[in-house]
This record gives sequence, C-alpha cells and structure tokens, in this order.
Amino acid sequence: MRAAILGIGLAAALTAHGEEARFLVTGVAPVAAAANGYVQEVREVDGGVYEVRVVTSLAPIGSEGSYGAIPAAAISDVPEGFELPKPLSKKLTPDLGAWEAATVVLEWVAHHLDVDVDDDGPQDALSVIARGRGRCSGLANAAVAMLRAAGFDARTVSGLLVSNGEVIPHRWIECRLPAAGWVPSDPTLGLWTVTPRHLVFADTVVELPRVQVLDPGNDGLARLPRRAGRLLRPNLGADLVCRVDADLFATEPLAVLRGGGGEIRRARLDPEARFSGLLPGRWVLEVEAGGEVIERRAFVLRAGAYHSFTVKGRATRAPGGPGS
Repeated sequence: MRAAILGIGLAAALTAHGEEARFLVTGVAPVAAAANGYVQEVREVDGGVYEVRVVTSLAPIGSEGSYGAIPAAAISDVPEGFELPKPLSKKLTPDLGAWEAATVVLEWVAHHLDVDVDDDGPQDALSVIARGRGRCSGLANAAVAMLRAAGFDARTVSGLLVSNGEVIPHRWIECRLPAAGWVPSDPTLGLWTVTPRHLVFADTVVELPRVQVLDPGNDGLARLPRRAGRLLRPNLGADLVCRVDADLFATEPLAVLRGGGGEIRRARLDPEARFSGLLPGRWVLEVEAGGEVIERRAFVLRAGAYHSFTVKGRATRAPGGPGS
C-alpha cells in the first residue's frame, strides 16, 4: 500500500512538466515502478486486466558529488575477465562529476555498439562488445557491465516498448547516481532517456500480453538538448527570473516562457516570476499586460546557469487599475 501511495505521489509531481501515457494490458501483469524521471502505476480492473499509467519527466536529473567519491562496490558484479577499455578508463578521472562520469560510459556504449535487432549471437556483455553490436538486451547488458566496472550500481530493466502500433519485448537500464537515485536510460534511444511507452515488467516478457493504448501521450524528446548528436537528459537545469521594473505600471502582468518541443510555462509577475529546472537551449520569454505583449526576449540557457531579466519601460494602466 505504501509503495502504491508513493507511486501516486511521484506521478503527480512528474505530471506538472512531464509526459503521460495510459494502457490496458491483458495477460502478464506489469509491475509498479518508480525511478528518477519515471513512474509506472498499475491497477487491476478485472481478472488479468490491468490499467497502466506511465509518467516520465525530462527535467534535469539533479545528481551531486564527484566520481572520485563513488564507492567501488559494484565492481564485484562485473563478468569474470571483464574490464573497461583503457581509452575509456583514462577519461574517468576522479575530478569528474558522478553524472558526467556515468554519461561518458554511456557515450562509449552508444559510439561503439550498434543496435541490431537481427543479431542472433549471445547477448552477454563480453560477446556484444566483441562483436560491436547486439539486440536491445545485449546493449543493456553491456552498458550495465561497463557502469559496474566503473564503480556504479546499475541494473537492467525488462519490459515492453509500445512503438508505432507495435508491442516489442525490450530491455533498458537504470544507474544509481548520488543524490538522484536510480535513473533510467535506454541505450537504443539516447543518454538518460526513456519514454511513457516503456512498460516495466518483473522479468523478460516471453509471451506478449495484449496491449490496448488508451492514451499514447507524447514522449517530449524534441525538448531535449543533444550531445554529439545524441539526445541527452541533462543533470543540471537553468533558472530564469523575470522582474517588473518599478516604472512599469500594469495590471497583473504575466510571464510566458516558451521552449523547444512546444513546452510552455506561465507565471504571474508579483513583482517577479521564477522559472527553475529549465532544460538547456533556446527559450522565448513574453510578458503580457492589459491583453498585449509588452516585451519579448529570446534566451539561450546553459545548464547550471542563472539568468535574470528586468522588464523596463512604461505600460498603459488598465481601466480600473491602480491610479485610475
């Protein structure tokens, strides 16, 4: 019961700036799951029929701490004889942030291993790395082995991917990062990215259940920045504060912030509006007062940066407003 309540609370928190999809699954039961940026709620509505709600967030991950402070407890879980490639090991210096170090490992996987849905070879980490290709399960196994060899706790996640009307057995990963908890990532998709169409099951799905899409939702991936051409969910966001100059008289001015992929945020200027956890990239700020846009400004926001902007000038007082 507590796990269910926790999942509902996390889903509510993610929905504000997240993506959501709903499904009806008949057959094998999905499981409730929660991670950084991902929540799956499962409710049995009839015998063997489950309503599934998945909510994802692309908000910055929020990991803290250095790679040098990561305990190497996970190394004992790597396959026998497995070690990191030397060029990669040299990049993992203690002064890197923990998120950055784990991202470097995932980038190595993305750069050196190809997704091959027809690959019929063994899908263990050593075999996949030796061939340079594998199915989704093979890439997930390789990514987990490399993260563990680098000292991170990591695990594979089994489930289904609902894509273009198809239901496909799928596997991705989760890595535990300091101050962020378990963070999901699909090696076939990008860096630290999953979608609301990733459905979690307790184990590998052998017999496909029937999946009815109640609400496909959106994945929101168009909002993400890219790193070396790959989709990236960043660790740090940007903050933007918009203030109204004392000389500007307006009735209940509104700040509207528009980002990539159609994301829109709104806040009243009273006398300032604060937007936190913004994805890096281009945003357009509009300030509305009296039914008109009185200021429009574009910003390119960088990860971890703080930006402030003051609206200056004089606007016409709305009828019935102060001083009329």
